[in-house]
Amino acid sequence: MGKLFVGFASWGLAAVLLAGCLHAQKPVRFDGPAALALEVLARELSALGLEAANMDEPSGILKTRWENLNFLYGQADGQEATLFRRYVAVVHPRPADTQLTLRAEVRACPVGTELGDGKRLPPKCQALSGLIESHQQELETLGSELRQALARLRPSPEATGQKRIVVVVFELQAPEGMLPPASLVQLTEYLSAKLAETGRFSVTPAAKLKAAIAEKQRESFNQTVDSAFQIELGRAVAAQKMIKVQLIQAGARCQLVGTLYDLVRVASEGAVTVETACGLDALPTGLDKLSRALVDKVR
Repeated sequence: MGKLFVGFASWGLAAVLLAGCLHAQKPVRFDGPAALALEVLARELSALGLEAANMDEPSGILKTRWENLNFLYGQADGQEATLFRRYVAVVHPRPADTQLTLRAEVRACPVGTELGDGKRLPPKCQALSGLIESHQQELETLGSELRQALARLRPSPEATGQKRIVVVVFELQAPEGMLPPASLVQLTEYLSAKLAETGRFSVTPAAKLKAAIAEKQRESFNQTVDSAFQIELGRAVAAQKMIKVQLIQAGARCQLVGTLYDLVRVASEGAVTVETACGLDALPTGLDKLSRALVDKVR
């Protein structure tokens, strides 16, 4: 796995155009196990071929060693430059888990710059204002592999004495014409997956819910899926709770409002509101936040 991140040098020296090659960096964020120590994070990064150079436990910041990518990129200090890179991981503790933010730092240094211990670079090296597309892809791949590695450290709900709560998730509701129907389905599936990842919910499969809707509509000749109908459906698929999410547009911004219902008591357990951008590419991030907030509403 680690060869992906250190094997760039095997490509030999490459030249790129200065203008138009850099893009704003998109840091990778994901959830990790609770009380994640930097030593554990360093061990998992080492398995991916990246050695830690600095660890600040109180601040929750880990920095890997600088590596020479042997990638020619413009000039630095009046000389032909090559790129050096390190990764920075920031750990944000939360009551039930940890959020990690992973980003890359890239600097252009004169060809021939000595790497030393990999902890620091000379002042003549210049920081890049963004990332080359291939480096952004490598950051995202590293984030994906690190997330999978850390997921193995999470105890199962059974191991902690908690039982998963069976929930039914109804399709995301949005203002008419705001999102294509296919996107609403995909976003609902994404939310279901994120809820399952929290370890507190077991989500009723969409196919089972669809079949239950069709059966109930045949029985009642009712084509309207209102709240009362949804409660009946939730009970029909043996769910304990029901989650409904609505996307609301307020000017240039949007809100995701999630409501959790207890199907046994036929009562709302509360609602959660998350601010988000309205673009389709931004909504998954909002749903990530919503899924974690809904865990806090479970009684």
